[in-house]
Amino acid sequence: MSESGRSTERRGWRVLVTSRAFWNHGRDGIALMEAAGCELIRPARYGPELSADLIGLLQGCDASLASAEDYTARVFAGAPTLKMVARCGVGYDAVDLTAATAAGVVCTNTPGINVDAVADFTVGLILALARRITELDRMTRDGGWSEVSGVLLTGKTVGIVGLGHIGRAVARRMAAFGSEILATDPHVTRSTEIASMVPFDALLARSDIITVHAPSSPDTAGMFDAAAFASMKPGAYFVNTARGSIVVEEALLDALQAGHLAGAALDVVRQEPLPTDSPLRGVPNLILTAHNAFNAREAAARMCTMTAEQIVSLMRGVVPAATLNPGVYRSTALRIPRPEEA
Repeated sequence: MSESGRSTERRGWRVLVTSRAFWNHGRDGIALMEAAGCELIRPARYGPELSADLIGLLQGCDASLASAEDYTARVFAGAPTLKMVARCGVGYDAVDLTAATAAGVVCTNTPGINVDAVADFTVGLILALARRITELDRMTRDGGWSEVSGVLLTGKTVGIVGLGHIGRAVARRMAAFGSEILATDPHVTRSTEIASMVPFDALLARSDIITVHAPSSPDTAGMFDAAAFASMKPGAYFVNTARGSIVVEEALLDALQAGHLAGAALDVVRQEPLPTDSPLRGVPNLILTAHNAFNAREAAARMCTMTAEQIVSLMRGVVPAATLNPGVYRSTALRIPRPEEA
């Protein structure tokens, strides 16, 4: 493993690892790639500011085991040896797939790995809001000892925005509490055994709890704005473990401070890390959890191993299991010999 930019003789690829989660949970993935002859490069810093250094860090690298930094046409043009961006996670909104395909760079992610971790965490947030667990904890630690009333989940209507793998897993868990499940998703038109499909407006009006599991896209950007929060039931709860861009934070802040919403929980925010002076930090009925819904040890370890497997597969000339831009394999710009199907 190298922490410098020095090139060394090697059998495998040189891989820039920008995912902090990989260094924390990827013991098996590290062993797999090192056994395959890869040289792993560790940056000096992580987070959004890494994007400014990315082109320099990628010089001489064959692959990036990526976090949430931006991969743009400029990055691909400035890193001519880059063959692959392997996203250590599910979301890939920071990767310009069109530009990657045009540049001949293969992109992958780890679909399905974090489903149970995020679903469990989401239910934990819902329980914490409904039973006011964090408020009770703070009150007791501050010397108090009194009753703080919450609400039951039995009989409540839970609205799920985005009925993909995670949304369905949350639906199954919430149904076990005796909740009615509504969902809205442009890709799911028929009601299922676990959820009744309704339009977005109906979901807002009927739900006691709304939880978001939609991807970041132009269609979902700012989906929860002042009008959406105003359309929710008075006293409802709101949870977002998907992407920060989906929520207009100022509108959520207003809805909480006005008492229209009883509480909310955000695992993701518009700017990460959340600025220390963010007004969100001062809202007592808002739970903030620093983008950790995925971070169950078992799920994180599997995510890291799958990412490493995808890199080693492509390095050995085999199409990885979860290619995001499969059209790249037909491109004359492809930066590797055309791989074989697994």
